[in-house]
Amino acid sequence: MLPFSKIRSILALLLLVFTSEITAEVWETSVETAFTKAKKEGRPIFIDVYADWCGYCKTLKKEIYPKKEVRQEMSKFVLLSLDGDRFPNLKKKYGVTGYPTLLFLDKNGSLTEKIAGMPDHKMVIKTLRSAYSKRDKELSLLADLEKDPENNLFLLKTGEYYFEAKEYKKAADYFYRSFASEDPRMPENKHKALFNLGLSFSELKNWEKAITTFSLYLDKFPTGHSKAALYYRGGAYSSLGKKPEAKEDLKKALELSSDPEEKKEIQDLLNRL
Repeated sequence: MLPFSKIRSILALLLLVFTSEITAEVWETSVETAFTKAKKEGRPIFIDVYADWCGYCKTLKKEIYPKKEVRQEMSKFVLLSLDGDRFPNLKKKYGVTGYPTLLFLDKNGSLTEKIAGMPDHKMVIKTLRSAYSKRDKELSLLADLEKDPENNLFLLKTGEYYFEAKEYKKAADYFYRSFASEDPRMPENKHKALFNLGLSFSELKNWEKAITTFSLYLDKFPTGHSKAALYYRGGAYSSLGKKPEAKEDLKKALELSSDPEEKKEIQDLLNRL
């Protein structure tokens, strides 16, 4: 029979192993830290969007996530836990309208899967596996383009992917190619591509190209997102110190707007000119 001291040592070791296993997963609480970690390690991201008052959110954390099969799949992801009420921009970006909401992103923050509402552990496992299989969305998009290089939808989607990843030069290239493509299958994509090209130039602070692009957009698609195009072109004029042109565009955008918050934002920009 083992001496009591030996048994106690073994029990202590088992307890240490068990405790380490339970607390092995690390939940990040900073969006920037999680996204940087995901990009560096090439891992997808799993975001648990919760609210303190949400009972189902607490059930997820206490009863679903601790299950061995769930934790096994979660270990492949960078885990991020966020109080949704504190991150309105993230809620808007990923269409979060209630709690809990589980978001599954690739390493660059592009959405691959989503669960809205309270799932059981089987659904969580299934979705984690599906999201992990889509972890390299960039590779998939480029493979589609290799098969059909003039497909303006594929070009547009690739541009959107790089825009989300904040790789604006690459985004601009694919948006331009989508707009310039002679693919006759989906002509409606041309106005989206041209508008997004203007946004890319704005993000790159290439104000001259932003103005040229949005001017072309307003000329070719006057019934499109003219209010937004005027707003962004006005901002570009403002950045170049061309106040009269900026005021003209922003006043037109203000007239076209019916949203109180949007109107306030435009008026604030006008007031600063």
